[in-house]
Amino acid sequence: MSNLALWTPEQTQLISTTIAPGCSPDELKLFAYACQRTGLDPFSRQIYAIKRGGKMTISSGIDGLRSIAERTGQLDGSSSYWCGEDGVWVDVWLSSKPPAAAKTIIYRKGCAHPFTATARFADFNAGQGLWSKMPSVMIAKCSEAQALRRAFPADLSGVYSTDEMDQAVEPVTVTAAPAKGDAKIFQAGKVAIAKADSIAKLTEVTDRMETRKGDLSDDQYAELLKLALEREDALAEVDPFDD
Repeated sequence: MSNLALWTPEQTQLISTTIAPGCSPDELKLFAYACQRTGLDPFSRQIYAIKRGGKMTISSGIDGLRSIAERTGQLDGSSSYWCGEDGVWVDVWLSSKPPAAAKTIIYRKGCAHPFTATARFADFNAGQGLWSKMPSVMIAKCSEAQALRRAFPADLSGVYSTDEMDQAVEPVTVTAAPAKGDAKIFQAGKVAIAKADSIAKLTEVTDRMETRKGDLSDDQYAELLKLALEREDALAEVDPFDD
């Protein structure tokens, strides 16, 4: 069996359009391997592949990293601390000003030493969103992500938290798809998918849909792919011995 996640061509197309835009076929294979290795589901938005500066970065929410570490059965707790410019570490941040840094310690069963990582606020601050509202929480998640990767390199190597990458996001990273597509073709595609009563007929519909892709917006095309996948699953459940 291949060590890559088993995605259908339709699923691969959907991922390349909506979850990993701009990634090459080889990068998608690497992303598929990361999904299988971590056990995270891209269709549930647990893991992403984002192109930055021409390079693919695989990222996940901090809860995803925590769940991966927990599944190993080796996670033995963690603790986080914050400090100001004075360098004095405290276990709760009460100041109205952002901390200068956060430190997280991860304990792993059977290890004689803990795994520690420190993240400077100046290095990760995105300057907007939750970074402005909850600076101590955000920088602590960055230090925790780094510490988790150090403690569980075989499971988390190359997977970064979205919080760590916030500051790397440029104002515009992906060219927006056309806002509008052909509404009539989109509606006709939905009807044809719903009426398909066999895998063969559904394949004919998706083949025709591919030829009209240029008349659809990216959102419309992704929605039709999603409907086709759902219809395929429904048809696959039909009794194979029913003539």
